[in-house]
Amino acid sequence: MFRLRSILQDIAIFLSVLMSLMSVAGIYLRHWRPFQAESFYNYVAPYGLMAHRLLAFTVGVLGLLVSVNLYRRVRSAWVLGMIGQSMLFALHLYYTGTVFSLFSLVSLFILLVLGVTAKDFRRVPKRRETWQALGLSLIPFGLALFNAILSLTFLRRDYAGTANFWLALKHSVRFLVLMDTQDAYFVSHMNFLYTVTLIAMSWISLIIAFILLLKPLVINPIVNGRERARVLSLVHEYGQNPMAYLALSKDKQYFFGEMTDGVIAYMVVNNVLVVCGDLICQEENAIVFMGEITRFAHKNGWKLLFLDITEKLRHVYEEFGFGLVKIGEDACIELANYDLKGKKAAKVRANINHARRLGIEVAEYQPLVHRDVAIEQAFQHISHEWFKQKGAELGFMLGDLALENPHNRRYFYAKDATGKPIALVVFVPYEKGQAYMADVTRRLSDAPNGTMEVIMFDAFTKMREDGVLWGNLGLCPLANIEGGQDNSMTTQLMQFIYENMNGVYGFKGLYQAKKKFAPTDWQERFIAYTPKPFGFSYAYAIIKAQNPKGINKLLLEKLRLKTGNRF
Repeated sequence: MFRLRSILQDIAIFLSVLMSLMSVAGIYLRHWRPFQAESFYNYVAPYGLMAHRLLAFTVGVLGLLVSVNLYRRVRSAWVLGMIGQSMLFALHLYYTGTVFSLFSLVSLFILLVLGVTAKDFRRVPKRRETWQALGLSLIPFGLALFNAILSLTFLRRDYAGTANFWLALKHSVRFLVLMDTQDAYFVSHMNFLYTVTLIAMSWISLIIAFILLLKPLVINPIVNGRERARVLSLVHEYGQNPMAYLALSKDKQYFFGEMTDGVIAYMVVNNVLVVCGDLICQEENAIVFMGEITRFAHKNGWKLLFLDITEKLRHVYEEFGFGLVKIGEDACIELANYDLKGKKAAKVRANINHARRLGIEVAEYQPLVHRDVAIEQAFQHISHEWFKQKGAELGFMLGDLALENPHNRRYFYAKDATGKPIALVVFVPYEKGQAYMADVTRRLSDAPNGTMEVIMFDAFTKMREDGVLWGNLGLCPLANIEGGQDNSMTTQLMQFIYENMNGVYGFKGLYQAKKKFAPTDWQERFIAYTPKPFGFSYAYAIIKAQNPKGINKLLLEKLRLKTGNRF
């Protein structure tokens, strides 16, 4: 069913591109083949012949932009596509007088496909740009209202149209949208400049609105693609923090050093610049780069907050007067001598044996070597079921499958005795590929006990054979923070949350789940912030950054899961 939907969408988008190209071609055909152009417009875009050929050209150009972003499954492009195809269908119906013309049927097919598969178009532009675009798109209607009022008052002497306000408003909308000055019903040529100016203002507003709506996926991909290539190079060279690879995720913005080669991946929440992990640069240049970052934040009036930083660059943050608070520990395993012998790993060993008796096997999927549609669809299905159980997907500090740009990620998955994939783990590299962290862990609800354990063990075994030195099970939030030297109010608050809000997040369960692997090293992780003290704005920024759908959505999801999906 998924493949059928995808095929129908691609056909509809291809037809939209074809219609748009033909509308654009008409204005050039008129210059080279004027007689054939008349027949062309009658068949392809009769509204371009009876209204204005520039209208058909403009509709074609905008249609191409919309079609490109429909292919990328952009939500705003879907809205514009539905509006545009509805208008085209109405125009064809109006000018041809029949619903059975070829291009009326094409528009109807596109409308049906887009309407039935609306949920597949989920990508959204920035909210601020959306509101700006909506505001600009209302300008033509404001101008139409303005013209209707002027036509019946100050310009009444030159106006030959109706005396009815609503009909005058209808005529105004028509001449502004269809670019036909005759529909303005002005008898004097002195008003020509006025009408052309209104038309120009209307279409300039609409074009800018389209650009704002489509900018995140027309201009930004080109810019971001170049930036991301540079970030990837810096991450490979200087990424000592397990979070470094998450800088490549699409929810990040980048600040590059000017005096030194470095980058941070960040987002802004209210007035707080939130950075994912440490600054990524050569350690010897960290002081210089931090100076650039603090000046950048100060110039924009932002506070600074680094999430999940390591001990290695702690001295840099202290040098600049940052407040530091321990937020947990990464459970790390030195792979050279790692095995599951001994009492500490007894439970993991038992679970792995149980899974193997049920025929569970582990395989590595290598999308850069060979793409397998069936496996990738299985991964998507596992993810969908996982989020139904666990709630909304988190972001910023957690990655995703990233199958379209896997880079050096490693994908290990478990399959049952029938060969069906039932769980997966995605590992991201750091320390120049000498270490890998389990970033994404997902499974089906009916996956047997021991499934995740057998993936982890087999994955780390394979990595050890490949020369990887460290395996990382990921962060245990708020673990062992009571034993540190810091006894500040912030640390005490973190400890209170760990002890009293375990039912909401499951801190203790996560810690125990990783502890049973008998990690050989627990590495401390911190947050760093400036200016001091740690306040509500920082706490809100931490939560908001990791919950892109909003804190209200997070609370509702937790409530729904705790009440057994009764809401």
